[in-house]
Amino acid sequence: LVAFAAATGVMPLDMPESVLVRFKGKMQPGITLRDLVHAIPLYGIKQGLLTVAKKGKVNAFSGRILEIEGLEDLTVEQAFELSDASAERSAAGCTIKLSPESISEYLN
Repeated sequence: LVAFAAATGVMPLDMPESVLVRFKGKMQPGITLRDLVHAIPLYGIKQGLLTVAKKGKVNAFSGRILEIEGLEDLTVEQAFELSDASAERSAAGCTIKLSPESISEYLN
């Protein structure tokens, strides 16, 4: 592909679709990141976007990018841990919208 891009000046790139995962409210005491990881497929199952049975399997997350919002106050380390778990959903990747303060704290 690099040689093609050098010769033509363009590089074709197929981007996977994304799935928006929006959390609402504040993270309550006693709720862990693991609880958030498990909340994503639980909601998917309840909405019919994910099935457990292998026959006729449905997985709205498979091969897509998870875009997570509503957890702006996570630390960068927590966001990394949560995004790392996106592979458990067979997702191609994950992004998490963080607050500028969380990012600044990590960089300083």
